[in-house]
Amino acid sequence: MHLAERLMDTARHHGPVLATVDGHDVIECASCGFRHIDPLLSEEDLRKFYDGEFYEKERPDYFSRAESDKDWWMLRYGHYFELLESHAPGRRLLDIGSGPGFFLEAGQRRGWDVLGFEPSKRAADYTAARGIAMVNDFFTPGKVADHGKFDVVSLNLVLEHLSDPIALVQGARRMLNPGGILFVTSPNDFNPLQMLLWKKMGLRPWWVVPKHHLNYFDLASVSRLFRGQGLEPVHLETSYPLESFILAGRNYVGDDCVGRACHAERKAFETALFTHDPARLRALAAGWAAQGIGREFVILGRAG
Repeated sequence: MHLAERLMDTARHHGPVLATVDGHDVIECASCGFRHIDPLLSEEDLRKFYDGEFYEKERPDYFSRAESDKDWWMLRYGHYFELLESHAPGRRLLDIGSGPGFFLEAGQRRGWDVLGFEPSKRAADYTAARGIAMVNDFFTPGKVADHGKFDVVSLNLVLEHLSDPIALVQGARRMLNPGGILFVTSPNDFNPLQMLLWKKMGLRPWWVVPKHHLNYFDLASVSRLFRGQGLEPVHLETSYPLESFILAGRNYVGDDCVGRACHAERKAFETALFTHDPARLRALAAGWAAQGIGREFVILGRAG
């Protein structure tokens, strides 16, 4: 980012510094209404990172790990589509930042008409090879205009990665049919369990990863963002509170072996409930959200 752009960015984004990691401040931005790093990365840097570096250099094992988790992901995505089918006016879905395409695949299996937008060629090709309609590009409303409007636009673990999530939500809303649903999942950051472990028990704020995550939402800030863009939240929930493992004495921060073991136990717990008692898991997800805990949040917002 050039000096002039940096100065303009500083003037536009302001608020108290909550944490500093790897030379990047996370601020509670008064103008945006949510937490993000300051200064933000440039669009050019982000494009370079997600068009090539992310899968090739940062996460070379991403696809092998995703495949090993696929059965669990498909159960979770089946749950998401049940939510969407109870709220959306139809079954036409656009998934922005579709990654390996499992969410699209889950929808297609249920009879949805799906389209993915994905900037990484490797991820887009991986998805298209399974017969799923894909566009290998960064999303803008103009690039998808020829495909018409959608009943659901999905941003699944996307908002945290962008320099301007407000603009993306605005663009996604433009692609919705009347009564359509914007579906968003994102990490539930600076949540009460994380703050307890950081401020009271001496752990570092491990969830702050400036190269990967620029924005740090929670249920309150994403609900404000939705309402500010004319989207009425109709469903809120959160996922398994992974921080509970650390509170129980299994510190996975910086330890991939412990982290994978905890992840496997989380998968086993959720798989059992998704398979045998999904109503119980839905109740837990609502209860975790009411407490503000849970590792990721899910929000559905209806366009007027």
